[in-house]
Amino acid sequence: MFKKITLIFLLLTTIQSCINKRDLSQNTVIAHILTQPDGLHPFNDNSVQRSYIFNYTQKTLIKLDLESLEYIPILVKEIPKGSDDNLSFSYELKNGITWDDGTPFTAKDVAFSVKIMLCPLTNNSQIRGNYSTIIKNIELDPINPMKFTMNVKTVNWGARTIFSELNMVQKSLWDPKGILDKISFEDLHSKDFKEKIETNEISEWFNEYNSGDNSYKPEKLTGLGAYKVTEWVTEQYITLERKENWWGTKDTSIYSKAYPERIIFKIIKEDASSYLALKNQDIDVTTRIGTVKLMKLQEREYFNNNYDSDFLNQYSFNYIGLNMKPDGIKFKPFFVDQKVRRAMAYMTPVDEIIEVMAHGKAGRQASNISALKKTYNDTLELIPLDIEKAKELLTEAGWVDTDGDNIRDKIIDGVKTPFKFKLNYMSSPTTKEIVLMIKESMYKAGVIAELRPMDFSIFYKNAYDHNFEAMLGGWGGSASYSNPHQLWHTSSWVNKGSNFCGFGDAESDALIKEANETLDPEIHKNALLKLQARIYEDQPYVFLYSTQRKFAIHKRFDNRGMYFERPGVMLQNLYLKETFKSSSLTNTNGE
Repeated sequence: MFKKITLIFLLLTTIQSCINKRDLSQNTVIAHILTQPDGLHPFNDNSVQRSYIFNYTQKTLIKLDLESLEYIPILVKEIPKGSDDNLSFSYELKNGITWDDGTPFTAKDVAFSVKIMLCPLTNNSQIRGNYSTIIKNIELDPINPMKFTMNVKTVNWGARTIFSELNMVQKSLWDPKGILDKISFEDLHSKDFKEKIETNEISEWFNEYNSGDNSYKPEKLTGLGAYKVTEWVTEQYITLERKENWWGTKDTSIYSKAYPERIIFKIIKEDASSYLALKNQDIDVTTRIGTVKLMKLQEREYFNNNYDSDFLNQYSFNYIGLNMKPDGIKFKPFFVDQKVRRAMAYMTPVDEIIEVMAHGKAGRQASNISALKKTYNDTLELIPLDIEKAKELLTEAGWVDTDGDNIRDKIIDGVKTPFKFKLNYMSSPTTKEIVLMIKESMYKAGVIAELRPMDFSIFYKNAYDHNFEAMLGGWGGSASYSNPHQLWHTSSWVNKGSNFCGFGDAESDALIKEANETLDPEIHKNALLKLQARIYEDQPYVFLYSTQRKFAIHKRFDNRGMYFERPGVMLQNLYLKETFKSSSLTNTNGE
């Protein structure tokens, strides 16, 4: 009986082993992502995972080149210099660009895409301000359908490059009846747009456009990129297939190459599973494996034989956001006092977190601007862990331990209130360890952090609704200019944009305006330096660290570039080596 069971077990193991093996001679790139996107809607969804997919299915008019970090034309013939007053920029689209159904891409699609972005009825309040503060209108050329002019409201630093982030959408697909033709750009900028312009017809159109179903319908997930979404298995993988008869095959740009026949984004949440996937060559590319796991793999000969890997600095950063304008009822005014917010920085063990959780593969910064950039204010000093200094500031702010229970308290609205604040964070093993370290450190100063784990969508909904006391968050970054309006302008807090914490006043708003509304490099830089100093002083964020990006790319491909700029690798440019094409090879266990 024992022998029979053993034989069955061995047979099942063999079968499973065969199932798990993949043919490495196939021209398919399997890329690792941590979680699935919140959707793939052209404008409504907003996650890093979404951008991974869009890099290969969508196109923008211009793009920041990963190698040179200069902007280059993609869908336009050249990047315009602008009019004499720098208020108008005239573009001409490349000829021969078509949508998947063969419809030509024209300036009408550009105008339509901009209208969607600017419209208050679009569910994109988190990013709309980046465009509505700059773009006045789009004027179509009456003769040439490939030409248009973008007029801007004021001279603006970001005007020349604003089309680097805006994915184009097909007008004839989304609006075949021309419903949005009835809306002018002047209407879109009207403060009473909804009262004056919104009709049943327009309202119904946007209800359909904003529908969550459009995030998952393959027929709606079209774009000008070389690949299309063909399969999405929830929480497992998303498959992109290279299009037949794609317009870009004759384009010489490296961003128009599409060497892999398919790109599969494999969702692997657990770090241990990512480690095994690399060990067994089940994935070709990752930038999301844990630091420890990659360092361990780099000690193995079999891994180094099969993969190139590295750690590179990046532009993103993590932070603790402090609600400076709580409602006072559901959320107590813990962080309305600047001294308390500064005390939070002195209580946070950033260097210890970097050493323990990032194993030294991270760097600190004292600002919202990456230390990699020339506009970083390097005069700002990093705030060290100093519990005694934190205690001093808390006492000055009126938070003292009146009953000897090691928890500071204060009379607020006649009620004795202990300093017990809620700390929201996106649930993961890593973030849990980080917040536990923060909790332990703050307890030494008489402050209690009550930890509140939650998933991605709930976390950010609470952030946009100002429904939190403190939050452990992070922002992706880029080598390009990041307009501070959306993160730091007071209007972004009022309109529930990305100014989650309620930072700012007329002075800081004026600095944002000065940085944006100039083309003079020195004026631009000085305004940003002053804004950073002001944010540093007010401390709406406790700035933590910027982790290094982890790379691993299988050596069966050529063109294995790794870049500081996101997404860090060009999957469409990976070229299968001839030695792998010639024979059927399977992945093997590294041991």
